[in-house]
Amino acid sequence: MRAQKKYSSPVIVILSLLALGLTGLLVTSHRHANELESKVRELESKLNVQAQVPTEPQQVAGPGVASSPSDRMIKDLSTRFIGDPRSISEKLRDFLKENPDFQHLAIACKVVADLADNKEALSDQELNWLYQQEVKPDLKRVVAQVLSRRGDNAQLDSYTAQYKPALNSSNPDERQTALTELAKTRYLGAANLIAPLLSEKDPVLLQNVMLALKVTGNESHTSKLKALLNHPDESVSWLAKDTLDTLDVLSKKAHVHISNADIAADLPPIMEQ
Repeated sequence: MRAQKKYSSPVIVILSLLALGLTGLLVTSHRHANELESKVRELESKLNVQAQVPTEPQQVAGPGVASSPSDRMIKDLSTRFIGDPRSISEKLRDFLKENPDFQHLAIACKVVADLADNKEALSDQELNWLYQQEVKPDLKRVVAQVLSRRGDNAQLDSYTAQYKPALNSSNPDERQTALTELAKTRYLGAANLIAPLLSEKDPVLLQNVMLALKVTGNESHTSKLKALLNHPDESVSWLAKDTLDTLDVLSKKAHVHISNADIAADLPPIMEQ
């Protein structure tokens, strides 16, 4: 019969303490990682930037099902009617003049986004006209994104360029607003404006810059991120690695032109009453 190894009580106590200590280290390490991730998610929320996910198209009510008021507005604004000589872009302009609130702005943005691939209904000429008429940033961005989707980045370059001075502002709120609006474009041109800020020293600013870069950039921006992997602030180094992992798999063609999913990702929400 094999003899069993016996340990004295003090040895058992020491082994138990070592086991508890190792468990404590693992728990602490896991908790620390979770805290860093939670902090990043909080920053993402503040910047209004989230990982891009496929967006379900708005469902159209079927026969016998009453559509919502916003559905009916979207359908009416997307359709030319006999007796109404206005183009869709003119209808959208008039619609927003009569209804200048956020809800109706969101509806107008949805109409433009839905017609991204329908040049017959909403031509490039109409979109360029609407861009010049409109002053609300959300609709100007969506119009510019749709034109980019069709291969023309001129208006999107114009839209992003207006935020360049604010990126160099000494006012943190102005910088934050600029980063938020540029991130919503999902456009490489915006990333190229944002990337130079990776040389800044402020950890909070660096994190906001990386969050914006994460949804606008591609592999061409990875070299500057690598310099932040050993940053003394753990939140910065963690986010640098996370952003690097995201951009490293995106070719230099990514975000050159806007996709339908890019447009849908940051459409103003339509709130049904």
